[in-house]
Amino acid sequence: MAPSRSFAAPLMIPVLITLAFVLPGCSGKIPKEKAAILHDSLSADPRSLDPAIAYDSNSLKVLPNILETLYQYDYLADGYRLIPLLAADMPRFSKDRLTIRIPLRKDIRFQDDPCFKETQGKGRTLKAQDFVYAFKRLADPSLESPGWWLFDSKLAEFDVFRARMAAASSKARVNAFARPVRGVRALDDFTLQLTLVKPFPQLLYALAMTLTAPVPHEAVTAYGDENGSISEHPVGTGAFLLKKWDRDQSLQLLRNPGFHSEFYPTKSSEFLEQQGFLVDAGKLLPFLDGVTLKIIKEPQPAWASFTQGELDLLPLSKDHLPQAITSNGLAPALLKKQIRLALATGNRFTYLSFNTLDPVLRNKTLRQALSRAVNRDEWIALSTNNTAAKMTGLILPGIADRPASTALKFDYDLKRAKALLARAGYPEGRGLPPLRLDMRGADSRSHQLGKFLTSQFAALGVKIEVIYNTFPDYMEKQHQGKLQLASNAWALDYPDAENILQLLYGPNRSPGSNDSNFNHPKFNQLYEQMAVMDAGPARATLIQKMDEIAQEEAPWILGYHPTDYLLSQPRVKNLKPGAFSENRYKYLRRFPAFQLT
Repeated sequence: MAPSRSFAAPLMIPVLITLAFVLPGCSGKIPKEKAAILHDSLSADPRSLDPAIAYDSNSLKVLPNILETLYQYDYLADGYRLIPLLAADMPRFSKDRLTIRIPLRKDIRFQDDPCFKETQGKGRTLKAQDFVYAFKRLADPSLESPGWWLFDSKLAEFDVFRARMAAASSKARVNAFARPVRGVRALDDFTLQLTLVKPFPQLLYALAMTLTAPVPHEAVTAYGDENGSISEHPVGTGAFLLKKWDRDQSLQLLRNPGFHSEFYPTKSSEFLEQQGFLVDAGKLLPFLDGVTLKIIKEPQPAWASFTQGELDLLPLSKDHLPQAITSNGLAPALLKKQIRLALATGNRFTYLSFNTLDPVLRNKTLRQALSRAVNRDEWIALSTNNTAAKMTGLILPGIADRPASTALKFDYDLKRAKALLARAGYPEGRGLPPLRLDMRGADSRSHQLGKFLTSQFAALGVKIEVIYNTFPDYMEKQHQGKLQLASNAWALDYPDAENILQLLYGPNRSPGSNDSNFNHPKFNQLYEQMAVMDAGPARATLIQKMDEIAQEEAPWILGYHPTDYLLSQPRVKNLKPGAFSENRYKYLRRFPAFQLT
């Protein structure tokens, strides 16, 4: 990352995002419209629309368009560039980088909502106290927020506050919650101060995550359940508000009539400018009157809905890639309809994890043998139709301080795998009990992968028992440390190597994010040094050493990082996929018709 002492300039690092197969010369004559409603889809209902709880992909496709954060990713930047949103400026750090002051915009109001009784339903002004309230909610054990880790052991007195809330009786909770926390304070209505216990170079990224969006206490009082969750009634400051949610059917977002002034970006790369992304430069946002998100659980009906013109956007599933993409680009049938395709990569990867505390799998040589037994090329072909790239190290391309040259140490080699298995004490698999492989789902894709891995390990002489779980059951096993060998995946919370490496940091073991329960003293020491450093050659050296340790110890079978394919109808404009830009609806236009010039 860029130096964070003062953050006088916005933060930016490279990102692998490209727009592909965009039709040349397709600037259109667009008729005026009565109502611009974008039609998109979700693969399931959001698990929650409470910012302290929302952490799944469907929730985070919706919520960032309703709520806002202090900072956001610059929509048209070529890299991960952060700019103020609810903040009036970039944060100012003390010399020791432990005290941060953030000025807030004074023209921001929450959406109109009946919860604001003192103003007869008119949305009140956003204040610094709303951020204090939101941050405290992350630490409240009753909410079981998946975002607690974000400030755990980082904000001063945050751990003490959490312990106090855990110990408080139901009657004492209100007073316990109201007590001040030194780590997050409102100096006045429009100045937020954070106090750290150690440098946190990733702080700005954290402040762009929906987990840190402000929450009005009035909404929790009016709509909160017994634990204080407002999962079905978000109240935010964003460009849209939730109008209706029919479970298993659809969600409807409407333009927020009280949305503050925000303007479409005025700068982009020359490439994006040539593609027409600056036509709306400087214009008031949002352009849409609303968004309808239909719940479509299977790829086939989503594909049919898009090809029939009902959906405006479609993330391509692997099953439909052969129908949509040819060696020359988009399929002729889609080109004829002027469909557009955008590609994005950089924030997700898939792997298998070993529980290194397991009596059998604590054997490092056995883990190395199992890693050697998996043919990554066949895995990628099966799971992604050859649209992913093999992981050759822990850090994904496009992330700062990724080792310049990496090679997968225990890549597929069945002959060497058998030799390692014998060295591990199990020649030809003799004496090795069947291993349990837990899958994250029970759908057809999970079964395909389960059968594939069964055959891969069988060729080595290793038997596995595949267990197909519901996702909640899988997560429960993961939190309890009951997995042995598991199919796994990770979507980065922010574009920094620390967010990957923390998955192998010893103190984060189950129920934390380190479900491999990997606990290597030297790796932990390097992580603790790296985690408080800014990006640069010194940190890159530490990351290289950590990658080498992880590859040698093999707590994971490294898999692949996929490419996302997103189709859009020609009536949709300004669509630029971004790995972390989840609030994109405000930038999009949707026209009822499209005419070639």
